Amino acid sequence: MNRVITTLIVIQTMIFLSCTNPAKENPANEKPQKEKAIVVKDASGYTVELDKPAQRIVCLYEPALDALYMLHAEKRITGIFNDIYTSNELYPYYSKLDDRILQKQLSTPGSNGTANIEGITMLNPDLVIVQSAHEELGQALRSLGIPVYTTKVEQYAEVFKTVHDLAMLTGTQERATELISYVKDEYAIMKKTADTLSSRKKAYFSWAYGRIFSTTGRNSMMHFCLEAAGVENVCKFDLDQPNISPETLMDWNPDLIIMWNDSPNEFYKKKELAEISAIKNKQIYNLLPMFFYNPHTLKSLNTAVSIHHWAYPNQEIKIRNTIEPIILKLYGEKGKKLIPLI
Repeated sequence: MNRVITTLIVIQTMIFLSCTNPAKENPANEKPQKEKAIVVKDASGYTVELDKPAQRIVCLYEPALDALYMLHAEKRITGIFNDIYTSNELYPYYSKLDDRILQKQLSTPGSNGTANIEGITMLNPDLVIVQSAHEELGQALRSLGIPVYTTKVEQYAEVFKTVHDLAMLTGTQERATELISYVKDEYAIMKKTADTLSSRKKAYFSWAYGRIFSTTGRNSMMHFCLEAAGVENVCKFDLDQPNISPETLMDWNPDLIIMWNDSPNEFYKKKELAEISAIKNKQIYNLLPMFFYNPHTLKSLNTAVSIHHWAYPNQEIKIRNTIEPIILKLYGEKGKKLIPLI
């Protein structure tokens, strides 16, 4: 009970202090501070300043956590979001990358939406990473003097910005340059291939957990993956995740359907959709395991490569043989432990 009361007091204090918006104000009577060694502007427009690369990081957002492992900065991590130990879509993979996760030794002070402020402060972090959608958490932590970096990875450029910024904050810029150059070069090669296509197949994407009529609009990272793969996104809406009707899907009549962690039977069992080309020709494909195809990370490259091969199959090329070197490049030596799980 005392802990609950303490947490409530801390939260109330933070809400009061956050009204001053310290990161964006510079009162005239304040003495100029010594310039920091590391200065980065986060997705919420706040400036994150550090004297030296962060050594104790609490990361509450999965795409950012993934980037830290790609940057080989995992030894700096002291706290993670609690879902990682309970999610079958995350734990089997991160446990291969980090023995502390395998043994469930890293602290888990909540997640973006349900963070335990007291638990975070007890870890004495010199950097906390949260999703920009939960800016109120960032504000609360800043009011306590804790550096916070918020990130957003809904668009192509935002994914690279996150990797670049986290590299700045962890002193791993050389590794970031290598990763970003590699992924951009691979996308450039794919674009050249797509430009040679005489006609493009039409694709429909559906999100997970039975939401087959929830798709990806043109203002999304998954749309970028479809375009990079050389297929046309049948959804023309300038939204992130619009919902549509069965009649709209039948009118679009895609050549292939890409699913996110669901069974193709979700489509096959609906008789009213039977005449859709992708369903009639059994051209439904699944991005599984999800860990390897997260479009909000540099692994979006795996997503685009797989969709391209499904749309324009080449019997001489196996998708797995294409995905494996990407994983090894993105994660380095530890990526070898992930290969058996592809």
